[in-house]
Amino acid sequence: MTSPNSTEEKNAPTPDEEKQAAPARHGLVLILLILASVLTFTYPLPFKLAAIAFAIAAVVWSIRYIIAVVKTKQKRNMSLGILGGLLSIYLIFSTMSSVVLWPVQTKYEECVRDAITQQAQLSCTSDYQTGLGEWFKQITGQDLNIPGTN
Repeated sequence: MTSPNSTEEKNAPTPDEEKQAAPARHGLVLILLILASVLTFTYPLPFKLAAIAFAIAAVVWSIRYIIAVVKTKQKRNMSLGILGGLLSIYLIFSTMSSVVLWPVQTKYEECVRDAITQQAQLSCTSDYQTGLGEWFKQITGQDLNIPGTN
């Protein structure tokens, strides 16, 4: 029996053990990338762009995770890779929509940040919807009909 302070060398993991541990390592990195993407998605617009980079990295890592799971025949763990990839793709498109609406979105974010009362927040939302309508009309030449607003 060895004590915790023993100077004996520990055996290096075998290639098979490394192969079996790969999905766990890839899964941890995937979860961290998704978490970073979700957190940066909540930031205001110039910083929100980092969410795209983290989400793209998460999509790539989810593919690597799925490959590692298939190689080790741990197919029951594949759901993390699939769901992580889908969530990351959703975050990419959500962030890209904010980028497309950059001028309208930044004006709304600044207005909400400075709004103190509920009335001011409602005014920000109304101005945002008006700005979306003007942007849509400028792009398409048609009026944007948002349900619940007249």
